[in-house]
Amino acid sequence: GRPCDSLGNFLPAGHPAEPLTDMRPDDWSPYSSRLEFELADFLFTRSQMSAANINELLNLWNASLLSTGGQPIFRDSGEMYKTIDSTPLGDVQWEKFSTSYTGERPTENVPPWMNDTYDIWFRSPKEVIRNMLSRPDFSDAIDYRPFWEYESATDSRQWEDFMSGDWAWKQADTISRDPATHGSTFVPIILGSDKTTVSVATGQNDYYPLYLSIGNIRNKVRRAHRNGVILIAFLAIPHMDKEHASTDAFRRFHRQLFHSSLAYILHDLMPGMTEPIVMRFGDGHYRRVIFGLGPYIADYEEQVLLACIVRGWCVKCLAMRQALDTNALYRSREHAEALIEEFDLKNLRDEYGIIGDIIPFTSGFPHADIYELITPDILHQIIKGTFKDHLVEWVESYLKAMHGTVKANAILDDIDRRIAAVAPFTGLCRFPEGRHFKQWTGNDSKALMKVYLPAIEGHVPVEIVRTFRALLEFTYLIRRNVITEETLVTIEDAINRFHKHREIFHESGTVQTFSLLHQHAMKHYPDLIRLFGAPNGLCTSITESKHIDAVKDPYRWTNRNKPLGQMLIINQRLDKLAASRRDFSRRGMLEGSCLTATMQLFSTRGSSLIIH
Repeated sequence: GRPCDSLGNFLPAGHPAEPLTDMRPDDWSPYSSRLEFELADFLFTRSQMSAANINELLNLWNASLLSTGGQPIFRDSGEMYKTIDSTPLGDVQWEKFSTSYTGERPTENVPPWMNDTYDIWFRSPKEVIRNMLSRPDFSDAIDYRPFWEYESATDSRQWEDFMSGDWAWKQADTISRDPATHGSTFVPIILGSDKTTVSVATGQNDYYPLYLSIGNIRNKVRRAHRNGVILIAFLAIPHMDKEHASTDAFRRFHRQLFHSSLAYILHDLMPGMTEPIVMRFGDGHYRRVIFGLGPYIADYEEQVLLACIVRGWCVKCLAMRQALDTNALYRSREHAEALIEEFDLKNLRDEYGIIGDIIPFTSGFPHADIYELITPDILHQIIKGTFKDHLVEWVESYLKAMHGTVKANAILDDIDRRIAAVAPFTGLCRFPEGRHFKQWTGNDSKALMKVYLPAIEGHVPVEIVRTFRALLEFTYLIRRNVITEETLVTIEDAINRFHKHREIFHESGTVQTFSLLHQHAMKHYPDLIRLFGAPNGLCTSITESKHIDAVKDPYRWTNRNKPLGQMLIINQRLDKLAASRRDFSRRGMLEGSCLTATMQLFSTRGSSLIIH
């Protein structure tokens, strides 16, 4: 995108950017000093101290200051919170809209969900993006235009960050053909959502966060917990008893509530998808910006909801759910709309896996094909799904089928002993009791992948070993930061070898079919890499990790009485403190320690007094 002035007029090449700020390097506003800011940041962000403990600490500290003639820092937690809240940086206010069921109702025994009101809290995605683009610490890790990248040694194409993919190139090419948008910077909107539970012990505490990122920032930033992924909404979760939860009416309402909520939250981006909006970037330049709905990060349960697909069908292609091990054409928005016009709801469900009575949130947005925008999910499709839930479980079933339960258990115990005997080494996780623990995390499955293959060697036929080897090769190749044309060839070879060697599980009667969604998804990875770049920049592990910072930790800070409102304020204060730290750091105001800076200040003042 070409730099322009604040009114959108393009600047000549090489024109310098305006200074980002005219604030002095000793202006700590809204804080009175570095000590005041660092104290607020330490107590709220790093220590996550409760208001009661902050009050106790400030009471003791201020008493000691007053006894020596000093001035109090903050009187109490309320004054500290008020100072944080007055920070203009990173300030995007939370808003709320409410919705309810408006369809037909039965004449009697009306289900409670039809009378309920559902609140959705959100922040303006346009303003969140404005803040993200303006960050100076992103200026060296942002791509202003799509590009094709080539390996210098072989001159073959390679994919790394999102803007190196074909999808962004195609979108920018469309923008460049329109004289009204030519020269604009394309900003792809990356979304992600997933329900999460914060506390099982205290009752029903599920939350439904919606996150936003942009495709311009590089994968390493999106993965590195540098606020490259921002919480923008809490979606509503309609709760219902078992009697009504399985009804068609409730399911339809639940799906439409999700899509209508997304459409409403994103509506302020709509004008900027056809007409440029001027925004300032972290390098100091203004640029015309064109938004576009980009990839959506989601696990399978979320994907079928997004794509309005029947559970058990592939969201990417038209393969029949009873024959997912076959090849099929990709789904598309145009094809789905044509089918919905032609067929009734039953035929749509049975023949194409389409839920035809839902209006998807993408329907009003230009160039938005939800089938194309569903991203690969390494964590759930490959690591948890194909490896842990399929192959590891199949080995146990195979051993029992071949040797009987008693001998199979003895072999499995030996496999566990081998896993437990792994020597400590950097990058390896130890399993002192083998595989036998209830709560498996994604990191546990990743760790088991590193030690499982040698543990089963000698206990299973070579074809099973080769099946695991092919899957491991596939997994480590798609997790690379940079993927070349040669790597894609190797990935496709690993898929073919996996399909060939897994047949032993079918021949032995261990499994009856390979029509399995997770394993089916593997064949789509080469095309998705060409579209979106390296998959590790769009994996659900990014949003699941964000749950901790944006949902679970803030929930723990609350007093559990109407916690959502408190969580919104906590997230807003965290954003403001992070924005202040970035601003102060950019102006060189946080060099060294607070103590060192204070001693230097007193030293300078002392010298000044002697001179005068």
